[in-house]
Parts: sequence; C-alpha cells; structure tokens
Amino acid sequence: MMKKILDLRFTIGAFFTIIGTLLLIYRFFFENTLTSQTTVNLWGSLIFLIFGLFMIILSYSSKLVED
Repeated sequence: MMKKILDLRFTIGAFFTIIGTLLLIYRFFFENTLTSQTTVNLWGSLIFLIFGLFMIILSYSSKLVED
C-alpha cells in the first residue's frame, strides 16, 4: 500500500479525481442557475476527472508490466 501512495502517478490521479468529483457534485447540487461560471465548473470537472482516471490507469498498467 505504501508503494502505491509513493507512486506519483497514483497520487496525482487521486488528487485530480477527487477535485473533479467535488466540482461535479457542486455543479449539480448547489448551482441552480446556468451561467458561464457553472459551465466552466462542468467542463473543468470533467477534464480533471478524465485526467485523474487516466493517471490512475497508468499507475496500474505500469504495475502489470513490472510484475
């Protein structure tokens, strides 16, 4: 477990995934009006989420190649 936390790809991926999820939750549950700011929150959160999941997948795929 400690090796996974020290792997920078997993740590960055987890950070971006958490931030992207929090922004999505904020966008859908706490924003009632559709403004340019909420649109930026939506697109930003989706990009953060995709990048975070990509980094986590990279972290797991490198473990499979090493084993």
